[in-house]
Amino acid sequence: MPRIVILSCFIQMISMTGFAVWPIYLIELQKVWHLTNSEAGWISGSFYIGYVIATPFLVSMTDTFDARKLYCFSSLLGCIGLLCFSLFASNAINASICWALVGAGLAGTYMPGLQILNSRLNQTSQEKYVSVYTSFFGLGVAFSFFIFGILKSYKISWEESFFYASILLFFCSFPLLFFAGEEIEEKKKKKYQGLLKVIVPILGTFKNKKALPYILGYGGHSYELFGFRSWTFPCILFLSNHFKTPASDSFIANAIGLMGFLGVFASIYGAKYCIDKDRAKIVSKMGLICFIGSILTAISFLLSFWLAILMLFIYNALIVLDSGSLTTGAVINGKPEERGVRLALHSMIGFFGGALGGPVIGFVLDNFGGQSSHLAWFLSFVCLGLGSLFSFLIFRYYFFSSNKFK
Repeated sequence: MPRIVILSCFIQMISMTGFAVWPIYLIELQKVWHLTNSEAGWISGSFYIGYVIATPFLVSMTDTFDARKLYCFSSLLGCIGLLCFSLFASNAINASICWALVGAGLAGTYMPGLQILNSRLNQTSQEKYVSVYTSFFGLGVAFSFFIFGILKSYKISWEESFFYASILLFFCSFPLLFFAGEEIEEKKKKKYQGLLKVIVPILGTFKNKKALPYILGYGGHSYELFGFRSWTFPCILFLSNHFKTPASDSFIANAIGLMGFLGVFASIYGAKYCIDKDRAKIVSKMGLICFIGSILTAISFLLSFWLAILMLFIYNALIVLDSGSLTTGAVINGKPEERGVRLALHSMIGFFGGALGGPVIGFVLDNFGGQSSHLAWFLSFVCLGLGSLFSFLIFRYYFFSSNKFK
């Protein structure tokens, strides 16, 4: 495996360390700040709103500027967001602002990190290693839940946890800047024409009919994935209380971390399975299977604690099964010099979907009985599955209409 793949994946994983701090402390802060489920959901969603707002600038500008410098700047931005959360967050509004800054920082590291990697690989290696890089997003989430689950079990306060996460992100700002090496890909750098004009080529990506289904499908995928990650901790806590099966905060956090870790292999397998096959048709079927998985998971909540935990593991794997394939489809379907704006739209649509996941589940919980209601959690997970159903329908529409599906 090329050195740049190892370096970029490892740094991306460490830079995700702060991701789980809010979900792990959500219930505690919900009580301290007297938040409704909808307000807590909007704090979760603010992370992705910050990501969406920052993406058109930080990602598309990798077609003009050195992605390594943008990566460094964005890591420091996320570091500031985590530090501000630790020092100043006290209610839904200022917590959302701080958490949005962390999301904006991720916008300038996740896809720009992929740009750093792509520009140092040939096309064959790109198709092979893009899924490895995207799967490390899940590994970073798993690592984050593992670390902060342990810290919470030792009664480390939420302020200290956010502070520690900011320190880790600070140290992630510099390795790729200094050690990524030189680009090998030949592509024309676009001339910088100002911040506002970067929006025009991004919107032009909607004309790319080969890449667009993958981009829109990623929106449904992210809605489901990030809604799942935002609310799985409270869900398992509910299941533990309902079925009178003791489960510590550390156990729950580590279970979610293990889900993320095993999801890495599911994502890589899904992407590799699509190589040299009809990627669109396979990804479409993955979406339908995942929607069915969401319904079966919701049903398991009615039966037993351990069956529900097993189904949550399976459902998580089904959600991420098409993750690498969707991003790979966006990467390879278009010109290299336009890949930055393509990935910008891919991220914007994807994380706009992610921004909706948390609030939608919060809304369902508030209106169907709260966190102690079986019906509320059942409907919440069925609503999550609508993301995969959307992806399935998008691929059916685009590719059935072009006679690529028989």
